Amino acid sequence: MKNTMRAFLCLALVAAGVGAAGVAGATLSGEPAVGVAPSYETALRSIYGEPEGPVLRRIVGERVSAALRARDCGAASRLEITLLDARPTHPTDKQIDDNPAIDRLRTHYLGGASFTARLLTADGNELKSLHYDWYAENDHLGSKAAEPWGDVRLASEALGAELAGACAKFSR
Repeated sequence: MKNTMRAFLCLALVAAGVGAAGVAGATLSGEPAVGVAPSYETALRSIYGEPEGPVLRRIVGERVSAALRARDCGAASRLEITLLDARPTHPTDKQIDDNPAIDRLRTHYLGGASFTARLLTADGNELKSLHYDWYAENDHLGSKAAEPWGDVRLASEALGAELAGACAKFSR
């Protein structure tokens, strides 16, 4: 009997959550789905290294999620992001392994990223689609972080701000 009541209570809570997510004024559910474009996947593996794919997906997901946290996105309930291109600020481990003459900290690139993003309703209808890219124009505008994907982090935060603006239009 206890398990039946517990199961009923859980089912009621889930049903209430699903109902709330489907109405206008709800926030996006879960983390955005972040994928890598097939055209970039090969370059990512061969130039920057296999382990960098999950790192980039995590950075993009975390930064965009932070920008959209508690943001009213109207009828949008899902977000799909595709990473079209990413360039590091400092060399990755594979780049250092391939060329020992470069230095992890002293070698600095103008990095950034290019994305497409889609805000979707719960039933998969597209509300908004956008293309966004940001690349550091010079050393002064780029990331000061001593890690390979600092400029991608900045680009992801800017994408999140752009999506937050789109959400603001849906919530009116």
